[in-house]
Amino acid sequence: MAIYNSITELVGKTPIVEFRRLEKVLGLKGRIAGKLEYFNPAGSHKDRMALEIIEAAEARGDISPEKTTLIEYTSGNTGVAMAAFAAAKGYKFNIGLQNGVSIERRKLLEAYQANIIEDIPDELVAGVFEKGIAAFADVLSYMTDGIEGAYTTRQLDNPDNVNAHYKHTGPEIWEDTEGKIDIFVGGVGTGGSTHGVSKYLKEKNPHIKVVITQPDANDVQNPIVKGVEDGGFHGIHAVHDGTTTTPMAPANFNDELTDEYVTITYAETLKAIHLLAKYEGIFVGASSGASLAVAIRQARLQENEGKLIVPLLPDNGERYLSEDLQKIRHEVEDAIEF
Repeated sequence: MAIYNSITELVGKTPIVEFRRLEKVLGLKGRIAGKLEYFNPAGSHKDRMALEIIEAAEARGDISPEKTTLIEYTSGNTGVAMAAFAAAKGYKFNIGLQNGVSIERRKLLEAYQANIIEDIPDELVAGVFEKGIAAFADVLSYMTDGIEGAYTTRQLDNPDNVNAHYKHTGPEIWEDTEGKIDIFVGGVGTGGSTHGVSKYLKEKNPHIKVVITQPDANDVQNPIVKGVEDGGFHGIHAVHDGTTTTPMAPANFNDELTDEYVTITYAETLKAIHLLAKYEGIFVGASSGASLAVAIRQARLQENEGKLIVPLLPDNGERYLSEDLQKIRHEVEDAIEF
């Protein structure tokens, strides 16, 4: 038995669970073992990067609770993680919210007493999706103006984001699977988790296949659930031909570590969420559902018979109850086969 000094000591070492009932029901050829990141103390894989960004900056002498206000612009889980660890370490935290943040995540930010910036000009907010990643700099510049000791955590281009997953998530997956992982499946929001994990795994075994989940373009442009385009998972390549990249590709993402891109619809994402809850008692969020749907597709392939497929599942579905992720949509589900 141990008594911990802070929730910061509880980040990482999340479990990997094989979905044996799901494999049997779907008649899968490959094995699927999900990395359940919602076991982190603030509820998502963003806990890892939030803590790494803060503690790496502290080690460099860049920030301290007495003089620093942490600042970030985000759609949700990064903000929740930053708010939790800012509270645990005694920092002020100012957060600007993108459109489409779920009610649950906003309430969590309020619970951690983050300072939610409400007056960001509409033209700056609109610019994020018109101009892409580069426009985030304009928003962060506005948010830091006039604040002494402001420190932007820069989730999209901060190498400490990648380092968190290279140093911890990747090694955990390798060790827990005893090096037997064949395929890793991830999505790309900030790019940190997929880059960090893939870099580590490919250094251990270059034959490990890395598959990236992408949303169907129509779902991004016409979301079934408000905010799915920035609250769930992001498109990185509109057309992946080795050269064409959308403006939403973050600096953290490394295309060279990716072997395959798979487009998934939001309906398929919902079905994967429902199947996992029904057969494994695990209720995950949209990003997790997308990665699971891709993992199921991979596990159906004859070429992957007997192979171990590990999707990274970022958070659970409780953060999206107001968005009806749990609602059964028979009109789309019945027509879907992974």
